[in-house]
Amino acid sequence: MAKRVGTMTYEQLQTERDANELLKTNLKAQIEQVIDSQVSLQLHQEVLQLSKRNEKLAAQQVLLMRGGKLKRPIEMSLEEIEAEQEKNKVTIAKFEQELTSIDFDTRFNASQELRIIYTRSKALNKQRIALLTHSIALLKQELNAKQKS
Repeated sequence: MAKRVGTMTYEQLQTERDANELLKTNLKAQIEQVIDSQVSLQLHQEVLQLSKRNEKLAAQQVLLMRGGKLKRPIEMSLEEIEAEQEKNKVTIAKFEQELTSIDFDTRFNASQELRIIYTRSKALNKQRIALLTHSIALLKQELNAKQKS
């Protein structure tokens, strides 16, 4: 049974990713030689599962490289949110280009990454709106206090 991704070290994650890539290469070679569509389908599904697992492994490696954990949007300042959104724009553009690749794994990985980034961006946008709304309320309160004095 595969070890849980969250309990693995960076080196273990990389080792499994490398092993999975080798397995995928071997499976792709088998797919080219198989005539039976049922066997071909099964092999394609195995490649897909390895790709999904490698995505989880890569995401965990990124977390470990960043110091373990992403900040939750609610814990971030407006400046931090805007900085992350700017970085996300560049990342989104890169992955959107990869969606046109002829390689299935590249397209699949890009779509998975985009899904993750879009979900995070949605949460960041909600928090940004909340922070801006709060700032507006504070400014209105300050303006009302000045008008009364």
